[in-house]
Parts: sequence; C-alpha cells; structure tokens
Amino acid sequence: MLKKIKVTQLRIGMYINDLQCGWMNHPFAVNRFKIKSDTEIRKIIAAGVKEIEIDIKKGLDIFIEKRKAENGQLRKVIDQRSQDKPGKVSVLQELGPAKIAFAEAGEFITDMMANAKMGQHVELEQVNPVINKMSASILRNPNALLGLSRIRAMDKYTFEHSVSFSVLLMSFAKSMGLPIETINNVGIGGLLHDIGKTLTPDEILNKPGKLTDQEFVIMKKHVVDSRLILEKTKGLSQVSMDIAAQHHEKFDGNGYPLGLKGDQISTYGQMAAIVDVYDALTADRCYHVGKEPSEVLKLLLKWSGTHFNPDLVRKFIQAVGIYPAGSLVLLSNQHLATVIDISDNMLKPQVEVFVNTKKRCYVPRKLINLAEQDEIKILSIESYVKWNIKH
Repeated sequence: MLKKIKVTQLRIGMYINDLQCGWMNHPFAVNRFKIKSDTEIRKIIAAGVKEIEIDIKKGLDIFIEKRKAENGQLRKVIDQRSQDKPGKVSVLQELGPAKIAFAEAGEFITDMMANAKMGQHVELEQVNPVINKMSASILRNPNALLGLSRIRAMDKYTFEHSVSFSVLLMSFAKSMGLPIETINNVGIGGLLHDIGKTLTPDEILNKPGKLTDQEFVIMKKHVVDSRLILEKTKGLSQVSMDIAAQHHEKFDGNGYPLGLKGDQISTYGQMAAIVDVYDALTADRCYHVGKEPSEVLKLLLKWSGTHFNPDLVRKFIQAVGIYPAGSLVLLSNQHLATVIDISDNMLKPQVEVFVNTKKRCYVPRKLINLAEQDEIKILSIESYVKWNIKH
C-alpha cells in the first residue's frame, strides 16, 4: 500500500517507493529503498524534497496515523469531554480517555524529537492540543494518568520519561491549586524538557551502565541544548522554559548547568527537579530495576534541604500520595492489590484486589475503598518484580 507523507515524517525503517523528484536531483543510486539511517533522511531533506511516497507493506507506517485509526471512537469521547467543563470523575470513568491522552503525548514527543533531530523547530500550535487533553484528564481525576505513567517500556525511556514527567508535574501543579494556564505551561515544559537529548550521541544516551566523567559532561549539555532549541519556539512561556533549563539545578547550588541556588531557581524549576528524580528512579532501565515509589519518596525527604526545596517535597508527596497510583500493596487479608485512586485519607486509598497470596492464585478483580471500611488495611508496599507480576 502506497502513502504520501511529508519529508519530516520520514523515519528509519520506512520503505521509499518514490522520492518525488528526478534521479539527478538526489544523491541516491535508486529511487526505491528502505531507510536505514538518519544520514539518509538528512540527505533527502538537503535535496529539497518536500513529499515522499512510501510503501507501508515493505516498511514502517506512520505510527501516529495507525493510532488514530485504532482509537478513533475513543478519541471522539475525549474530544467531547474536552469541550465540557472538567468535573471530578472516578478513575475507572477516566481510564479510557487517559489512555488515549497518554498515547497521543507519547506519539507527539516521539515525532517531535525526531523532527528536532532533523533541525526542525518546535511549533507551539502542535503541543497545545496534546497538553489540553492531558490537563483536562488531570482535572477530572489525576490518578488515571498517574497510574498509567507507572507502565513503562525500557527501550522507550527517553520518550516515556518526557510524558510521565509532564503528567507528574501537571498533577503536582494541580494539587498546589495553580491556575489552568499554569498547569498547561508546566505540562508543555515537562513534555519538551529533554528535547536537547536529540543532540546527545546515541552511544552515550543509551549506554547500559554508568557514564564516564567525560561522557557525563557531554550528557549534561542536553539542558543547554534544550534551552537553545526552545528559544526558537514562538510563544513559549517562561514557566515552560524554566522547567527545561533548570530541572537539573539543585537547591544547595550543586546542580547544573549554572549551579543556581535556592530562590535563584524558579519555583517551577524546583518542582521539576523533584519530579525528574522521582520519575527517573522509579523507572525500569535496561541496566537496573526501578525503585518502588515509597522508597523514592523516602529518598526525596532525605535529600530535602540539599538537592530539593523541603516545602515543595512535602507538597509533592501530598500530590502523589504515600501510596501512589499504580503501587502494589499487600493487604491485611493477605491479598495483593493495585492502588487505583487516592482519597482524602492518604493512608486509605482505593485499591483493586487481584491476587490471593495464601493460595498463590489470581482472584476476580474487585475494587475496595479502604477509607469506607475498617476491616482491611495496608500492611506493606510490595514489588512487582518480587511477585513476578507485570504492570
């Protein structure tokens, strides 16, 4: 099947059926071939080609177009809800729209980073619809997106970190009572904060292990590169820029790239620093298993006053809860459950039971609101890895 696409949509793995230009106007020996490197894409762009015909039977299709086709009906639901004033709904009601908002954000940042790698500018008009859907979902019930942000693929860390980072920051901003405009600007900054990594060499960005001192110097440059790329984006707020430029600064002045200290770092930069570490430490990577959220929250408290603003750490913990959405917990009736929603009582969230640990078997899934009864309590936070459960 043939399809015409813009040259900026071209990706490694696509099969070019027609370069849409004369053979003397491009540097390739043939007109039909599969793209194997970014260098080939750059040569096509340099040749002045605007549109290309691809054969999706012989190579990759445009991922975002596939997603739209597969989820078209559910997207209509989201679009309809987005027109309404956000109102509090249950996690189960919000889960479907949240899944689509999360997937769209992932598609967007994947596409945006690929375009940035090719030298394309970030257009704010493309970011806003993605962020609007995410913020609407968060205003209705933040725990749907927060729970989804716990589900990560090791081979897509850079992209999924950007989406999860954005979700966490927006939920953090909402819990602090910040206005919707600020929540959206925080979300934009979160989604784009690592765009400078498009200029980081792949062998350093994806190295399965500790970086050498020299490699770390190169890695740290991504913050400056992010700022330089985003400075070309018309209409980008200072809030969004602060998040991208300051998310590696530390409260005690030992961060980078400028070594800013205390109030020299904007509130949003300080919030971003907390969220960045939390998300990075809870994520599985190819070279280590992510820590449980409760363990990372303890580390954030330990680093309060040095790495992080103590007041903001407390507010972040209030935002995600002592038992964050997506956490695995062991109940006093010896059942395992996933935290679904966080009530006003942070010690008694809503959970979904699915494993009987005594009989070592799955049981029919059942929702329990721990705040509405006294018989069942949380004994401990458990590890998905320990119980060999995929999440």
